[in-house]
Amino acid sequence: MENDRLYKKYIYISKEPRAIIEEYCKEHRINLVMRFINEYNLKKFLETELRNLNGVDYLIIDLQAITTSTSEDEITSSIELIRRMYNVRIIILAEGYKEGNVLLGRLFNLGIYNIITAKNDVIFADEIEKAFSIEGMTFGNAMKYKINDNMLVINKTTKVVKENIKRVKQTITIGIAGTERHIGATTVAINIVKYLSELTNVTACYIENNQHNSIYSLVEDESIPTIYNEVLRKITYKGIDLYQRPENLADILKFEYEFYVFDFGNFDEMSKEEISSFLTRDLKIIVSGNKAWEINKLIETFMIIGEDINSYLMFNFVRNEDKENFKESLGKFWKERASFSEFVPEPFIIGNKSFYEKVLKDYLLNTTIEEIKDKKGLLNIFKKKRDKEDVKKK
Repeated sequence: MENDRLYKKYIYISKEPRAIIEEYCKEHRINLVMRFINEYNLKKFLETELRNLNGVDYLIIDLQAITTSTSEDEITSSIELIRRMYNVRIIILAEGYKEGNVLLGRLFNLGIYNIITAKNDVIFADEIEKAFSIEGMTFGNAMKYKINDNMLVINKTTKVVKENIKRVKQTITIGIAGTERHIGATTVAINIVKYLSELTNVTACYIENNQHNSIYSLVEDESIPTIYNEVLRKITYKGIDLYQRPENLADILKFEYEFYVFDFGNFDEMSKEEISSFLTRDLKIIVSGNKAWEINKLIETFMIIGEDINSYLMFNFVRNEDKENFKESLGKFWKERASFSEFVPEPFIIGNKSFYEKVLKDYLLNTTIEEIKDKKGLLNIFKKKRDKEDVKKK
């Protein structure tokens, strides 16, 4: 019984018992704390029956059990409250719900990505397994639920003077891979971490997910002022955290950075497992060149990743006069996702800012808008009025 404390715990709210969930959790030693089988008003339920979620790892909410008695506003506000108060993974059961559903879109905007919509038992079981995995379902898994809405409402009598940046998800993973060695993947990976780290309210880290051990040269060079944590294999330099290849990814995930940027090296050196891991990243950036032998490698890469809407291309060392024709040769799908790198001699100095803004726009929200009166305009009005009065006096 003492060992039970080491096991994960879950609670679920459903209209009916869920054998698939209970069997999966039992097999994986995830202990059932309590099941609530009925229909509930979620807001009142949290105030009465479910007042403490401390020590619970997973909270499963079946929308069938709450949507009849709970408005969408109450559902979203209640779930947002849970996220603020407890460190618990929320898993939403929404069987039969389709893309474009407003409630799922609102939950997506809260950063809820463990959303299970399958009606088929086999697919349902597969989605349950993903939801209970170490990372859970990714941004890419749930992006189909994103809805287009006006994120900002700006008062017409005021002027926006500052925009802070906020993530839209607990954890966003970015995979960077080159089509071959020395094509610039590590530079892009470090550079995008530097870009993210300088945004307001955003944390990011670099993970050397390859065998090169390149970043350790920062520690070896005594002239470079770094902080090195040997236990975590973490190097802090120029305000960003860089991790050498981890033995256990969970050791880094526990620090809860908003963005984890994985440097996978190049496709030639990646194992099948590493390629599979790369393909599960929320955002994927492939770095290549356009020379004849580089194009062959790029074609091989296309065959691996397919037409992935969360993938982008960054080309290095392309002559200006070749760019337009080369981009057209990529075809309709990839030319929209292709960019040409600026000259970036130093990975810790931000380059390619417009590219990062483009590929990250779906992963960030503009929030905390500070608005002030345009005092300069008001002063100009008084100045013009005074000038007119002076003219009349003359």
